[in-house]
Amino acid sequence: MKCPGCRESEMNEGRENYRYTESGLPNVTLVDVTVRQCPKCGNRVVAIPRLEGLHQMLAFLVATQTARLSGAEMRFLRKHLGWSGSDFAKTIGVAPETVSRWENEKEPMGVVAERLLRLMALREKPVSEYPTEKLAEVAQDNAHPPRLSLRASKTGWHEDKAA
Repeated sequence: MKCPGCRESEMNEGRENYRYTESGLPNVTLVDVTVRQCPKCGNRVVAIPRLEGLHQMLAFLVATQTARLSGAEMRFLRKHLGWSGSDFAKTIGVAPETVSRWENEKEPMGVVAERLLRLMALREKPVSEYPTEKLAEVAQDNAHPPRLSLRASKTGWHEDKAA
């Protein structure tokens, strides 16, 4: 593959762990993905297979964590659902400014609204492994958000507990 940056050199290919900040989440690492790098200009291209499945898995992991959602996680789930801030605000019955304050962490999202967002994210694609009665156990103030590491396989994305 020729470098898309300088268009002069063949890119070197390797496998490595990649911090996936493009998701909007600061704590996601993709484990053992293909990364191509141009030896001439240093341009890097990361091959992320089955992107839709990756985002489904991320939404599931974020929605089912026990810690309260951060602003970035709220924004990720909202965007995963395909809603603008205004659409989301209208759907749950708050002002668009309120959603903005939640996502920018200027005001905490209430537990009921947070559980509703999680439920909506989980219902986008039915998740049989996570019964809705488990929602009572999530959004705890004293829990810490986990570091998320994901690995692609032939069947989709899976949490990589060894990383």
